[in-house]
Amino acid sequence: MKKYLIILILCFNIAAISAQQHEQVSIENIIATKDTKGQVLLEFTFSVPSKTLGANDVLMLTPVLITKDGSEQRTLSPIYAYGRISALSARRKRTFNGTTGETTDATRFSIHNGDTLVYSSTFAYQSWMRTATLVMRSQLRNCCKEHELPVRELYTCSFEEERSEKQPCIVVPEQPTVTLGITEHLAQTEHFVEPVENYVPRQKIMVGEQEEAQIIYFKWDKMEIDSEYFDNEKVLRHVIDVTRQIHDDPEAEIARIVLLGLSSPEGRYTYNVKLAGLRCEAMKQYILNHISLPDSCFELVNGGEGWDELRYQVENSEMSDKEDILRIIDDVPILKGREVRLMKLNQGIPYRYMKEHFFPKLRRAGYIKVYYCKKK
Repeated sequence: MKKYLIILILCFNIAAISAQQHEQVSIENIIATKDTKGQVLLEFTFSVPSKTLGANDVLMLTPVLITKDGSEQRTLSPIYAYGRISALSARRKRTFNGTTGETTDATRFSIHNGDTLVYSSTFAYQSWMRTATLVMRSQLRNCCKEHELPVRELYTCSFEEERSEKQPCIVVPEQPTVTLGITEHLAQTEHFVEPVENYVPRQKIMVGEQEEAQIIYFKWDKMEIDSEYFDNEKVLRHVIDVTRQIHDDPEAEIARIVLLGLSSPEGRYTYNVKLAGLRCEAMKQYILNHISLPDSCFELVNGGEGWDELRYQVENSEMSDKEDILRIIDDVPILKGREVRLMKLNQGIPYRYMKEHFFPKLRRAGYIKVYYCKKK
């Protein structure tokens, strides 16, 4: 079976989104129309800001019209907001079930981070709806948790008079003013800054999440940081600048800094594992040289040889002998000659290609994540 899980024992996207993130889901331009035939048209614009959902999250939001006493209600079609990985899983499931192309609730109103959709629903008017309240019920699911989020009250209908389709009743709910602090603002703009509620220890993450982290690269067989190698100087400067802003924020403090060390598979396995750990330590010491932090803030993860990352790079490339390489990585254990088999494949041509194009990106202290909490 193909393996897509990295050996990193963390998962940055499994945790439930916070109440504040939930409030940032935008519902605007609500239009409620009752025509002369007794049909109600409800429309609104729904937006999910970037980074609201973790990669594995599925947020199901269900609009409900309900009376004040709760005696009458009408549940409308739900909206499904997907994280990057959960969206892929949903597509695979539809393909497996043979429902690709069919319109369902899960596909009619589906949305992703950074997207906006126009929601519309038509239903028969009933007298109890005259002053009914529109609320939004929300349920968050991911690979290991499922729970209800607070119900949001959007607005109260008013159908005292008959209205034509050309005379809609437009109700714009009051939006609470949210003032973000320095660190909270950084969490909106920097992928590697997250609230501590999102931190889940000892969990794996999917390979390919490196786009959301800061990465320092090392030269072959080196554990010392070279600021002139790749974009190291730019990344280091940015990491220190953002981390210092959080450290100096009077309203927040650093709760955890997670660092992952990796090595390329060249050479002896035990040596490479040790090298990966030393790269973690080097990045930790670099941060401590610039910012005074307690040792307990740091979590160092020794990722050893980056085989899962290598597999990800190969699978997403157009290199020759790709299927044979993937088969060797999947079927031959590391300590049973995996690297030797790759070196012998097709006279070593694919191995030399990987060594030149892929291995340099495996030598890193990557997945730098900074978690913060609010000061009490």
